[in-house]
Amino acid sequence: MQQRDRESVRILQQRGTPPDGVTMLRTDLGAFIEDIAYVGREPALLLLTIRALRQRSGGRVFMDDLVWILGASRRRIRGWLEQLSTAGMLVFDATNGTLDVELPETAPPAWTDVHPPGLSIRHDLPTHWFIHVLPRIGRSAFAAYLYLLHRDGTSAPATLEMAALARELRFRTSVSARWRLRQLRRARLIARDAAHAALIVTDPPPLTASERRVLRRRRKFGRWLTAWTWVAVAALAALIVVALLAISAARQR
Repeated sequence: MQQRDRESVRILQQRGTPPDGVTMLRTDLGAFIEDIAYVGREPALLLLTIRALRQRSGGRVFMDDLVWILGASRRRIRGWLEQLSTAGMLVFDATNGTLDVELPETAPPAWTDVHPPGLSIRHDLPTHWFIHVLPRIGRSAFAAYLYLLHRDGTSAPATLEMAALARELRFRTSVSARWRLRQLRRARLIARDAAHAALIVTDPPPLTASERRVLRRRRKFGRWLTAWTWVAVAALAALIVVALLAISAARQR
């Protein structure tokens, strides 16, 4: 006897329209500069990156993501986490490649925090900057970019001294600070205004196809891609030196 086809009824549930917009991290970049003075540039940037990734995922942070985003080894990242934990700036537990992070609640603002000159300026940083910009330009250049954003928001126009940039971001020399600014210009994050002899801080431009390929490789291979790149550059330099020495020896004969 032929049976009737089984029929089912699916009841659709009402769902709200997903909100549009870019995921933002609201932060005080002045406090970020103070954190650099307190625990160092690398741990302070790690803390800001963790906050951005938690904002994107809404929960846990994967160690592998921190490795390729920051371009650092697991050992170094754990060392920075220990520094932050010792300073009382976070509580963390690392299990099976994931990080459970708890951030202490900030103290309520005092009278001097909400009145000039102690008024803090909140910056809304798009969280995709930490996965699209930070891995491409490196930790030091990204910290310099955040510093310029902070100075640009404090007063306009803001003056920039290389000695102050190197001191507040803990660069070894002013030459290092100038090199970071050159990196930012190549990445089109700052531009020179020749008419007014000034630097203009700009938002990161959209990623190109080649930049997306670089990010995919970095996400896949992590920091080892950078390490092998330096090995290849060193090997190429060694070959060039050997070739030049061979040419010089041949001419002397």
